[in-house]
Amino acid sequence: MMIMTIRIAIVTAAALLLASPRPSPAQEAQPAQAAKLAEEPATKGELHALVEELRRLKLEIGLHDVEYQSYGGMGAAASKVYFAPKGLSIGGYGEFFYRNALGTTGSAACGTTATACDVTDILRVVLYTGYRFGDKVVFNSEVEFEHQSQVFVEFAYLDFLFSDPLRLRVGNVLVPVGITNEMHEPVFFHGVERPEVERNIIPSTWNENGVGLHGEVLPGLTYEVYLLQGLNAAKAPSAGSWVRGLRTRGGTTGSAASQRALAETLAGVGAIAYERGPLAVGASVYRGRAGQGQQVSSTDARKIDADVTIVEGHAQFALRGVQLKALAVQGKITDGDLLNAKHSLTGTSGIGSRVRGAYAEGAFDLFSLARRDDQLVPFLRYEMLKFHDEVPAGAAANPALDVDLVVAGLTYKPIPTVAIKADWSWRKTGAAGNAVTRAVNLGGAFVF
Repeated sequence: MMIMTIRIAIVTAAALLLASPRPSPAQEAQPAQAAKLAEEPATKGELHALVEELRRLKLEIGLHDVEYQSYGGMGAAASKVYFAPKGLSIGGYGEFFYRNALGTTGSAACGTTATACDVTDILRVVLYTGYRFGDKVVFNSEVEFEHQSQVFVEFAYLDFLFSDPLRLRVGNVLVPVGITNEMHEPVFFHGVERPEVERNIIPSTWNENGVGLHGEVLPGLTYEVYLLQGLNAAKAPSAGSWVRGLRTRGGTTGSAASQRALAETLAGVGAIAYERGPLAVGASVYRGRAGQGQQVSSTDARKIDADVTIVEGHAQFALRGVQLKALAVQGKITDGDLLNAKHSLTGTSGIGSRVRGAYAEGAFDLFSLARRDDQLVPFLRYEMLKFHDEVPAGAAANPALDVDLVVAGLTYKPIPTVAIKADWSWRKTGAAGNAVTRAVNLGGAFVF
C-alpha cells in the first residue's frame, strides 16, 4: 500500500509539472532568495499535516458511502463491496427498541409471566466486512451481535462474477425466500420488528451453507439457485414458529446432533424477481429434507425424512411517496408426527404439517408532498398466520395459533440511512375467549 501511495504521488507530481506553463523571462529573473526558500526542507509541522491529509484520503477511499443499489439480492449496505473499485469495504447496521405491553395481559401480569413485562433491548449491532480482490472475485460477510450476548455469522461467502447472467456464490448464504430475509436492514422495512410472517413461517434471518448461481439474465430480471444443507430435525421445532428452530446457521457449536451443522440431507432453493419502474415482483420455492439421518429415539428406530416445502410470492410498489407491499406463503412438512414424537410435542403443542401466512402493507411519505429530503411515513400492515392449517396424526389443532395481527405506526427518516420508528400492534387469535393483546413499540435503526 505504501509503494502504491508513493507511485501515485510521483505520477501526480509529474503530471502537474508537465501541465505547468513555461516560465516567462520575468519569472526566471525572480530573486535568488525565492529559490533558496523553496529548497528549504519542510518543517515537522508541515510533514505531520501532510501525513494526516494522506491518512484522511486513504480513509475516504476505503470507506464508501452506502450505494442505494442491491447486488445479487443483498441489501444496500451489504452490497457496498460490489461497488468498491478494489480492496476492503466496511458497513453495518443496528436496531434497538422499547416495548410497552398494554392492558391486563401486559405489565399487570408481569409478576407471573415474563413475556408480559415491558422490555427494552439492543436487538442487533451488525458489521459488514467485504473484500474485492478484483473485477471477478468478491468476499462478503456479516457478523451480528444480538441482545449483547449472542454472536452469529449471518453470511460469509465468495462470489465469482463471471458475467452479469452467470455468477457463482460459495459459502454461507442467505436463503432467497421472501422480501425481508435478504433485504433485512432495519431502515428498509416499516415497524420496529420485521413482519411476523417473515419471522415465523419464513424463518428470517435464514442462512445456510451451500453453493449456487445467481445473475441478471435480462434488464430487471434476476434469479438465484442454490444447493444447501437441509434443516436439522435434531433441533426442536415449535408450534408457534414452525421450522424456525431447525435452522442450522451453517455452524457447529457442540458435539450433539442438535449442535452440529449436519449435511446428511440437502435442500434446494430457487428464486426469480423482476423489477420495472416502480413495480417489483418475485417468487421462490424451497424444498429439502430436514431428517439429517435422525430417528425418533434410541428405542424407536423409525427414520425421520421430514421433507420441507416452502412456496411464496411477493410484490412491491413505490411511486411518489406511495409504498405498497404484499406477500403470501405456504409451507408443508412430512413426518410431522415423528418429529413431534422425537421432541415430545404432544396435543396442541405439536407443529403443523401445513402452515400459511400472508400480509399486506401500505405507507405514504407525507413529506414527499413538500419535496423535502427527510421522510415522515405513516403505515398500516395486516398479517394473517395459520400455524395449524393442517396437523399430523396424533396432534390437535390449536385455534390460538390462528393469528390476526394489525400494526400501525410511523417512520421518520431525517436522512435515508437513519430511522426513528413507533408502532402500535393489535393481535387476536382464534381461541374462544382469548384476550386481544396490544403493545406500543418505539425503536431506532441505522445503516452505514
